[in-house]
Amino acid sequence: MQQKTGRLVYTVYSPQLLQKTFSMLNKTLCFITSATLLLSGCTGLQTSTPESPAIIEKKPTAAAPANFEPDTLYTLLVAELAGQRNRYDIMLGNYLSAAKKTGDPGLAERATRIAVSLKAHKAALAAAELWHKSAPENAQAKEVLAGQLVISQKLEQAIALLEQLLASNGDANLEALTANSQALTPAQRNELILQIKRLINLYPANPQLLQSQAILLQLNGRSEEALQHATQLYRIQPSPRSLSLTAKLNHQVGNTEKALNDLSNGLETFPESRALAVLYAQMLVDAKQLIKAQQQFKLLLQQYPLDHQLKLTLALLCLENGDTTDGEQLLQELTKVPEMTNEAYYFLGQSAQKQQLSETAIKHYRQVKAGQRLLPAYHKLGTLLLETDQRYKLQNAFEEARANNPKQRNSLFIIEAELLNEKNDIDTALALLNRALENSPDDINLLYTRAMVTEKTNDLVAMENDLRAILSKEPDNAMVLNALGYTLVDRTTRYQEALALITRAKELKPDDPAIIDSLGWAQFRLGNYDEAILLLEQALAAFPDHEVAAHLGEVLWVTGQQQRARDIWKQALQQTPDSVILQRVLERLSPDLIPASSLETTNK
Repeated sequence: MQQKTGRLVYTVYSPQLLQKTFSMLNKTLCFITSATLLLSGCTGLQTSTPESPAIIEKKPTAAAPANFEPDTLYTLLVAELAGQRNRYDIMLGNYLSAAKKTGDPGLAERATRIAVSLKAHKAALAAAELWHKSAPENAQAKEVLAGQLVISQKLEQAIALLEQLLASNGDANLEALTANSQALTPAQRNELILQIKRLINLYPANPQLLQSQAILLQLNGRSEEALQHATQLYRIQPSPRSLSLTAKLNHQVGNTEKALNDLSNGLETFPESRALAVLYAQMLVDAKQLIKAQQQFKLLLQQYPLDHQLKLTLALLCLENGDTTDGEQLLQELTKVPEMTNEAYYFLGQSAQKQQLSETAIKHYRQVKAGQRLLPAYHKLGTLLLETDQRYKLQNAFEEARANNPKQRNSLFIIEAELLNEKNDIDTALALLNRALENSPDDINLLYTRAMVTEKTNDLVAMENDLRAILSKEPDNAMVLNALGYTLVDRTTRYQEALALITRAKELKPDDPAIIDSLGWAQFRLGNYDEAILLLEQALAAFPDHEVAAHLGEVLWVTGQQQRARDIWKQALQQTPDSVILQRVLERLSPDLIPASSLETTNK
């Protein structure tokens, strides 16, 4: 029966109709009209989470059938329909409301698991408290509630629940608690470590406590102590999981050979453990034992031939080990797998480029159509097209990529403009950036790129306008503050204004060597030579760059330390013999140090 009030239309259901409807939908909806609600069903709700995977996977405990009131049944019906439509906020709200109203443990459990899955921590805590209140002897309810209490930083209450579990049955699942401890500060984790240590003294052979303590210690950087607990855990409860933890910690503290030996032996004990086999292979890569790693990944692929990530890893190891034929064959196979196509073509392009097969590499990079490899692929593609005098193909390639990837449009404009800028085609680069900014006038990256290209034209007013436009939106952008400050100190006499900009940049990023270099150069322009030398020496030590070396050398030269300046320039020239910045300084101060090849290039 429908009733109308103004524009609102709603339906009044009789209890009989509700019961009938609920019964009809019982099989297609993901719950039962008793308190026994299925954890995973046809709603599409993701029921696994990094925070507490083991907790989420467990099924709710069966409860005695309950006859709910019609309005409660309707609330639950709406909840499940909302779940089918991905409206998990409504689903959660309705289950939480029904659990509060009825005090039913099954509803409280369902609400808890939905909230945990959605990482709705406040709701999860409230639901877990309801669950525990309605089923005080339920171990799972205690375990989940303890994990949520950790997230809420109520550590004493969490530990009290664990003590109840340990006292009642000598066991407790601490996975949720351990995983959720990542949200704590190191100090809070140390408090939890002390509490777990106290429990270990009471239950020294409890594997859950030992594992939890090892992970907590690892999170706080106390790897040696963590290793002691993990080793004890493996003695008490040898398993792939405990061996994996021990091996990772051995690797972390520098005992990589022992970790590899333990894993190798462990694979004989646990031959079916894929996790151990993958860890062993990955650790061989970390240890630079690439031939062994290749063999191990080959064995894994034989066991799991449909694992495309394994195949990609094996392909890259083959290429790294000089086994180009097998590596490229594996990549060619992956080009036929839709979700791997872009990755495969990108690495095929890299392989061809390494072999100096430019046309083949260009062909492969053009096949990268989307995904995280798109931008690096097009940077390499553009570089190759310019190197092989195929500039006429550059525009078409980038236009096609922009048309197919509108979200990456501006990034592709920037890459193309920067490539042209590197070839000193400044006018084309600027025209490209101006065109991009017509559609995205406030894009900070486009403005910054145009400012850097404009600097080459000596139009400092236009450059400053772009940088000021960025600072009007992001006044604490350290990179832009430094860029503008350095330009003013290097190309104008506005030294005090430049000093203020660079000083602010250093306050934001005190350890950035580029900013320290700029500050040193500003002090030099202001005549504060001793301060300039200290800053430039600091910058060069952190980042041995040819531009920093040019600056430090010039200050040393001006202060009478010519031999030291020459030594710094010589070393910088060995690393960057074609540095234009160094050449300009040497032309003014020490022309005899300029390499003959550079003089020939300059003369041309």
